[in-house]
Amino acid sequence: MSEKTVNQAENLQPVVLTKKDLKQVLLRYVFSRQTCFNYETMQSGPWVWSMHPAMKKIYGDDAVIAEKYKSYFKFFNCHPWFGQLILMSNLAVESTKVPNATETALDVRTSLMGPLAGLGDAIVWVLLPTVTGAIAGYQAQQGSLVGMILAMIVNFALWMVFWFLSYPVYEKGVTFITEKANSLRNLTEVCSILGIIVMGAMVASTVNVHFAATWTVGDLTQNLDELLNAIIPSFGSVVTTALMYWALGKKGVKASWLIWVVIAVAIVFGGIGFLG
Repeated sequence: MSEKTVNQAENLQPVVLTKKDLKQVLLRYVFSRQTCFNYETMQSGPWVWSMHPAMKKIYGDDAVIAEKYKSYFKFFNCHPWFGQLILMSNLAVESTKVPNATETALDVRTSLMGPLAGLGDAIVWVLLPTVTGAIAGYQAQQGSLVGMILAMIVNFALWMVFWFLSYPVYEKGVTFITEKANSLRNLTEVCSILGIIVMGAMVASTVNVHFAATWTVGDLTQNLDELLNAIIPSFGSVVTTALMYWALGKKGVKASWLIWVVIAVAIVFGGIGFLG
């Protein structure tokens, strides 16, 4: 067997990235994933820069790596926390060094970025701040910092979960993400229900809309607020919140406008004694 043939065989041998290698990639990605953002490639710039130490160890040859980067410099956009899991799965594929490794990794990246972006946005950008923010806001109204501190701890804890999940994703490859997909969907549904419960409780406890209007029939004096609350508890708060939610869904309506409308209505109807 010629020396050239031996070298080619060695170049096709799989490379196992150590935890130290993966940590270097993760540190790069965590501190750069939202930089160099553009509408052509979105997050591909920091993606390539982050994976470079690992790609250098896997392939070694700068010319080969540069050619592969041409493929990676294509549109990629995902929730940043979930994006690092896709990055680890791509490195797992590249580590095999099979002839079509890069094409396979890109197919994985393209197929996963959409579903994981949806899960990430729903869990991290919507449900997490909704639940923890509502609790923190309520605690702040009571003069307590506990809610804010709790929100920060929960956010950091979830961030650490994704950090440590990255290692088994590399070890198990793409199968880890696909196996956990159903669990993530169930988690999203549970968090959605929890978010609705928390927001419902917050509406009843923090939105204070009361009707001061009363009328007298014979010896009986009836209060409008008590009458409506007998139909739906916290009637004024619920209806006001529902109206705000409905208005925000209308095209061209801004939240700042609604704030001024609420202030104006409160002043006018409070002044005539209808609201109390």
